[in-house]
Amino acid sequence: MSDLASRLQPLLKPSDLGRLVAAGRRRNKLSQQVFAAMLGVSRKTLSDLERGAAEHLSLKTAIKAVLLAGFVLHAAARRPPTLAEVMVRRAKHRTQVDGLSRI
Repeated sequence: MSDLASRLQPLLKPSDLGRLVAAGRRRNKLSQQVFAAMLGVSRKTLSDLERGAAEHLSLKTAIKAVLLAGFVLHAAARRPPTLAEVMVRRAKHRTQVDGLSRI
């Protein structure tokens, strides 16, 4: 596996993007108020973004937030899960269901 591939994180839901932005903002020692001003949004909008609750954020603003946080976005084709991955997920789910039915 290449060094780059080992450092990539999939962003599959809004909260993943928000956690990334929050981590970069904190790493750069910026308050939400200062970061929001740099981004051109309100502090509440930034808070919503970081919690994955921003409902009407433009793609342009989201990309700018990622860049300001010190990250670069990379796109990759999403591959379907392998049979082995599906079976592992299924077994995990079955264990959870069995645990709930014992309660």
